[in-house]
Amino acid sequence: MNLETMQNASKNLSKFKKKELDHFFNTATCKKKNQAFTFLTSPATTLPFGRILVIASRKYGNSPERNLLKRRCKAIFWEEKLYEKKIDLIIIARPSGKKYDFAQLKELLLSISI
Repeated sequence: MNLETMQNASKNLSKFKKKELDHFFNTATCKKKNQAFTFLTSPATTLPFGRILVIASRKYGNSPERNLLKRRCKAIFWEEKLYEKKIDLIIIARPSGKKYDFAQLKELLLSISI
């Protein structure tokens, strides 16, 4: 992946347009589901890199808790270069997901992407 594509990936790591989301949910498959998270994946068709979207409702917790989860997931996605696999990933979080620390979340995400 060249430098320009990497810079574009870093800026658009979690940006989806409405049409892209509609297409994603029509073609998505459930990779893993547990009491805390549901992981949906679909091949990245519009861009040369994969993206991630974390959905955490208010039931998950207050905004700092939701934002912490989103930052952690995005950091793992970027640091482990999961975007290079050209797979879009959506994570739907439930309140029981708050008990997962960074290491557990990283292990879970890496098991999904393999």
